[in-house]
Amino acid sequence: MLYVLCKKETSGEFIDVALMIFRRIESPDVYSYSNILVGLCKFGRVEGAIEVFHEMCRANLVPTRSAVNVLIGELCKMNTDEECSGKVRVTNFRRPFTILVPNVGSKGTAIMAATQIFWSTGDLGVLPSPFVINQMISELCRLRKIDEAIEIFRLVEERKLNCLGESYTLVIQALCEVRRVQEACKLFEQMLSQDLKPKLGVYNSLICMLCKLGNLEKAERLFEIMNKRRCEADNVTYTALIHGYGWARNWEAAYGLLIEMLKMGWCPHFHTYSLVDKLLKEHGQIDLALKLARKLEIQLLHKYCKAGRLEAAYEKFSSMLEKGFSLPVYTRDAFERAFKKAGKWEIACQLLKKSDHISEPTIEPESRGG
Repeated sequence: MLYVLCKKETSGEFIDVALMIFRRIESPDVYSYSNILVGLCKFGRVEGAIEVFHEMCRANLVPTRSAVNVLIGELCKMNTDEECSGKVRVTNFRRPFTILVPNVGSKGTAIMAATQIFWSTGDLGVLPSPFVINQMISELCRLRKIDEAIEIFRLVEERKLNCLGESYTLVIQALCEVRRVQEACKLFEQMLSQDLKPKLGVYNSLICMLCKLGNLEKAERLFEIMNKRRCEADNVTYTALIHGYGWARNWEAAYGLLIEMLKMGWCPHFHTYSLVDKLLKEHGQIDLALKLARKLEIQLLHKYCKAGRLEAAYEKFSSMLEKGFSLPVYTRDAFERAFKKAGKWEIACQLLKKSDHISEPTIEPESRGG
């Protein structure tokens, strides 16, 4: 009966009936308690579920794993909801209304309750599922309760649970966010020693923070490891390294990486390009600065054509002509295709005729992915 009322019933109308039946049981067993726990959580009565959990503990009973999953999972969700918003009643209008605002003052009481339940059930031999464990670690890290997250992580590591790889990822990224880079690097080395494959996010978190702290040597080593392990870098990786080299005034390395970015079809952020452009000019590399400007303009034009942003493509091509830049064949073809497809070939022809009069040699295509 309790199972049906708590787990199968969907409206929530009978949860009070289930509680009444439960209270009439002289000595509830594990399943009676667990069903009530699930039912209370299911219908948003988490505080009541916590009271029932404490009753179980006093009766020397341990909830089922599914009940632990539901209770801890609901507390994690409840904590996120508390952190995200609070309700404020606005009354100085003819029709009062309620708005949601960021709940700045929340202290993460729900996640701390979840942590206590985790350790209580864990001591009695019942751990939640790997998904719920990482949900807890993620929420603790989000609230900067990193030491508490690491305690749970150590248990995951000790028992070699199958959520270990994701747990490493969450903790390493959180440590980087609070600049505890030495600890993060140590955990990264442990990952490698256990033949776990770090995700791109792990590499990026470490490389970004190492570059910000000026430890380029270690950032370079991580970049090498990343390439050897066939984890493809993205624009975040390259941007972090370029800015790191920029702060170190190493124009050669910064320029080289930016050129690599362009070869892969990525358009750097304006601040990234400006940093390298300024470095090149400061070191008298005017020709390279001009070459870089051309490559970036071509990349942007190709990107606009591919995305069908004809107005942006037209303006970009016009500005390139004013600067005396001509197009490589593959970009010219992309421009023609985009305007023909949109039925605006005549507009494209006007610019293409102007470009025919530019005698400057075209830049060889570096990439067709843009």
